[in-house]
Amino acid sequence: MKRLFFPHTAITPALAAALHAVLGPTTLLHPLREAVSGRTAELAEDRQIELIFPARGDGEDLMTAMASFRHWAAGHAGSDLSGLVGRGEAVPFFGADAPSKIVAEIKGGLEPRGEAASGERLQRARLLLLLAEEFDARQSELASDLMACADEERRILEELKGDDDALAETVGPPATIAAAPVMHMLAPRVAAWAQLALATADAWAADPPVLLLTVCREVLDHISDSSAAEFLLERHPVSPTSEGLRAWLADPRGLPPADETPVSAPSIRLTLVRLNGQGLLDWLRGMAGGGSGIAPGPNGDHTAHAVLVGLVEQG
Repeated sequence: MKRLFFPHTAITPALAAALHAVLGPTTLLHPLREAVSGRTAELAEDRQIELIFPARGDGEDLMTAMASFRHWAAGHAGSDLSGLVGRGEAVPFFGADAPSKIVAEIKGGLEPRGEAASGERLQRARLLLLLAEEFDARQSELASDLMACADEERRILEELKGDDDALAETVGPPATIAAAPVMHMLAPRVAAWAQLALATADAWAADPPVLLLTVCREVLDHISDSSAAEFLLERHPVSPTSEGLRAWLADPRGLPPADETPVSAPSIRLTLVRLNGQGLLDWLRGMAGGGSGIAPGPNGDHTAHAVLVGLVEQG
């Protein structure tokens, strides 16, 4: 059984450890081997996660394109980028001279071009995911700094009051699984991740069933609205002793054991949704095209395993 973390391309050590304890290693699809962070690489070395990359030889081009985009963005800080966002798929990917051409098109107003080839769409999707990961990391760092400042402010106030009990109640234990912040450009990011998943399907689809895991409620709402969704569990406590649920996930027929109570303290809470109407690969093809998630495969195939999506929250 594969557990794919999506649509993010990075995962925190705390979440990776919690998922590993309950479900086993989580599979992380990443757009570019050369851009993997040191923290993510360490998690893979410790076998907390499995990393899968697309088999492409364009790492240098993508890294250069990212650097050029950062340079361009720094010079346009505070500008209205709605035209760039709305442009979406019309931005082409070029070869070795890609950075200068991409920046030139952005500066020139991004006049629409024709339908991109599938290879170009995949490269654009990977570039979007790389930039989104960088954006998420900065947002997470900012949120952590703000929380640390707020905790320190409360601590100082309580110390001045001399109320140790109130201090303990105010600060409290740290959360191990942080909720994802509001996801910007949610639909394009889900579509880009679906492109990446299809490009790497040979590495993960041969081990059904597949469970898609996210920490973002918006993602669950987005795909539930786009597909025929059946909610199976709602914030169900799961721990390493949840043998019944883990057995069901390995062969997800019928309904999961919703009445199972973990013997040990729950590590996570799982909201589980089953998407009816198509197999996983067909669903990914629909999402990658920016549609409803329901689209026939090229040969009308429907994978045997169900489309299961889980929202992971603090236990």
